[in-house]
Amino acid sequence: MAVERADVLVIGAGPSGAVAAKRLAEAGLSVVCLEQGGWPDRARFPGDKLDYELTTQKQWNFNPNVRNLPTDYPLDLSESDLLGIGNFNGVGGSATLYGGIWPRMTPSNFRSRSLHGYAEDWPLSYEELRPYYERIDREFGVSGLEGNPAYPPGAGPPLPPLPVSKAGMRVARGHAKLGWHWWPDSNAIPSIPYEGRRPCVQRGTCYSGCNEGAKASPDLTHWRSLVDSGAARLISGARVRRLIVDANGLAAGAEWYDPDGIGHVQEADLVVLAANAIGTPRLLLASADERNPEGLANSSGLVGRNLMLHTWALVTGIFAEPLESWRGHRSSVGCMQFYESDESRGFVGTSKWHLEPGAGPLGLMLPAPGFGVWGEEHHARLAERLGHVIDWGITGDDLPSEANRVVLSDTLRDSSGFAAPKLLYRVNDNTKRMFEWQVKRARESFAAAGAARIEALTLAPVGTHLYGTARMGDDPRTSVVNRWGVSHDIPNLAIVDGSVFVTTGGVNPTCTITALAARTADHLAQHRAEVPRPARRSTIALTSPGKANAYSIADDGKAAVTPVEFEASERERLADLADALIPPLHDRPAPSKVGIGENLLDRVATARPDLVAGLRRALRPGSAGVVDWLRELAETDADARHALEVAVAGGYYMSSEVRSLIRYPGDDPVPVRPDAYPPYIEEGLLDHLLRD
Repeated sequence: MAVERADVLVIGAGPSGAVAAKRLAEAGLSVVCLEQGGWPDRARFPGDKLDYELTTQKQWNFNPNVRNLPTDYPLDLSESDLLGIGNFNGVGGSATLYGGIWPRMTPSNFRSRSLHGYAEDWPLSYEELRPYYERIDREFGVSGLEGNPAYPPGAGPPLPPLPVSKAGMRVARGHAKLGWHWWPDSNAIPSIPYEGRRPCVQRGTCYSGCNEGAKASPDLTHWRSLVDSGAARLISGARVRRLIVDANGLAAGAEWYDPDGIGHVQEADLVVLAANAIGTPRLLLASADERNPEGLANSSGLVGRNLMLHTWALVTGIFAEPLESWRGHRSSVGCMQFYESDESRGFVGTSKWHLEPGAGPLGLMLPAPGFGVWGEEHHARLAERLGHVIDWGITGDDLPSEANRVVLSDTLRDSSGFAAPKLLYRVNDNTKRMFEWQVKRARESFAAAGAARIEALTLAPVGTHLYGTARMGDDPRTSVVNRWGVSHDIPNLAIVDGSVFVTTGGVNPTCTITALAARTADHLAQHRAEVPRPARRSTIALTSPGKANAYSIADDGKAAVTPVEFEASERERLADLADALIPPLHDRPAPSKVGIGENLLDRVATARPDLVAGLRRALRPGSAGVVDWLRELAETDADARHALEVAVAGGYYMSSEVRSLIRYPGDDPVPVRPDAYPPYIEEGLLDHLLRD
C-alpha cells in the first residue's frame, strides 16, 4: 500500500488519538492514523437485539481475553492478580464499549504529594487543564448539571443533564437525609440532539456499543468528519509492529502489517502514540534496537512501569419497590462525599461512587460461571432482583509502583504473531483498605435510601482504566515525557493516552485523557517549527521476514455461523435438564413448554457458537438421572455445566411468553425528554449542598 509521507503519524484511533488528529489537522498538518481494528457498525451492536445478554458475555464482552477477536491483542495475566482488563481495538477505541461517564479529576488529584504525602505531584495543575476540560466537553457533547460543589467554579457541561432514574431518586433522597454529597453525573451522551447525534434512549446497554449513535465515541464525534473532509487519513486494519527511528534517534514513522500479513512503512515527521497505557509501552518496548536495547524513549527505565488501573468495588441495593432498574445510562448519580484523601481513615487516595443500573434476567441469574441459582429458588431470586437492583460502582486511586508493569510476553502472541503484552500487577494493600472503608459508607447510603437488602463485592479483580506506563514529569530521570507529553529522549515523539498519568485519581479518565491530548496537540502545533525532523530515506527495511500472520478484521464480534444440527435425543435431554434447573412455578412455565429444546436452542447456538461443544457434552446420553447428572457435571466438567446453564437461562429469557410474565420488555428505547425543572430540584434534594 503506497502511502505518502505525513507531517504527523497518530497510532491509535481512540479518544486521545482522535482529539490529537483533529487539532493537528486544523493546524494545517497532514495527518495519517494507523488503527489495528476496524470501523464499528452500529447496526450490529447487540443492545437492541433479543440475544443481547448472551453476546455481551462473549463477543461483546469488555475483556479481550474473553472476546478473543483477531483484531484484539491478548493479555498475558499469568503473573497478575487480575482476571481481566477492559480494552477494545477499533476506530473509536475503548470508547466503543465505555459507559460515557465523564467526570473531571479534581485539583487535589494533581497535587497528591504536596497535599497528602502520597505518589507524586503532576507537572501541571487543574487550572492549567481547565480550559481544555471545557473545550472537550463541547467537543464530545457532554450532558450534566452545572454547579457541582465538588469542583471549582467554571463552565458547566454544554447540554442539560440526563434524567435521574427512579433508583437514583431513591438514593438522592437518602443522601439529602444524611446531608451527603450527590450530583447528577456528567455523561458524554446528549440529552438533546447534538451535532448530528441523537439523544439517549436509556437502553442501559452502553457497555456493548450505542445502537442509536448517541454516546460519544470518536468514530462519530471526530473520525468520520476528518476522513470525509480529507483532513486526515485513517488506515484501519493496520497493526503496528515497531516505531522507526533515524540515524539521529528521531522518530521517523512506523512499520505496520495489514490483515493479509503484508508489511508496510508509514513515514512521518512527528509521531503521536495514542495506544493506551498497555499498547503504548508494548510498542516502545517492541521497538528496541542496538542503540535502544531497553526500548525507545526509555532512558529513565520507566517505560511500562508504574502501571496503574482502576479495580473496583460493587455494592448492591435490593429494593422492594419496582424501579425498572435495567433502564438508564451507566451513571445517573455520582457521589463524592468521601472523595478527598483522608489518612485518618486508614488509607490515602481519592474515590468516587457512580450509580449503575441493574442487569437483565440472564445477568442477574448467571453473572459468572458457578454463580447461578437453580431449582425452586430460581424464580424467587429473579422476582426479588429484576428491576429492583441498583449498584454503587466504586473506583479509587491506585498508587503507583514500579513493580507493577507492562512487559512483552515470552509465550503469548497476537493474531499477527507479535509478542502480546504481559502485565505484572499486584493489588496493593492501600486499595484493599480503601474499598473496605468505602463499601461500609455505600452500605449506609443504600440503607438511608430504603434498601431491603444490601450486598457487596469488596474487590473485583478486573482492571478498567489504564494509566501511568509512560508518566509525565519535569525530570527525565523520573519520567518518560515532559509536561507537554513529549518524550524527553525523542523530541518528535509525543504520547497522548493514559500512559502519561502521574496518578489515577478516583474518577473515570476519558475526560482527562482527551483534555491532555488537546493540550499536547495545541503545544505541538504551536511549536512545530522547533521540533526537529527526521532524515528522509529512500528505503526502510522491514523486520525480517517482512510478513506476518493473516487475520480477519471483522468489526462486529461475530464470525459467520454455520447452523448447528442437534439430534432429537439432545433436544429432549436439554428439555429435561432445563426443567430441573428452572422448574415451573405458578404462572411461570417450564422451559420445555416454551421451546427450550426447539427454536430457543437454535437461537442460543447461533448467538453463542462457543457454547456448542460444552453443551453437547452436557447433553450426551447416560444412565444417571437428571439431578445426579447435573451434580456430576458440576463436579467433573464445569465448562459443560456452565454451557448448559447459559443455554437454559439464555434461551428461557428470550421467550416472549416468559418476558411478558416477568414484566421485562427488554432493552427497548425510551427517548429522554429533558425537564427544565427536574423533580430533584422540585423536592429540594440538592439544597443542602448549595447553601452558603
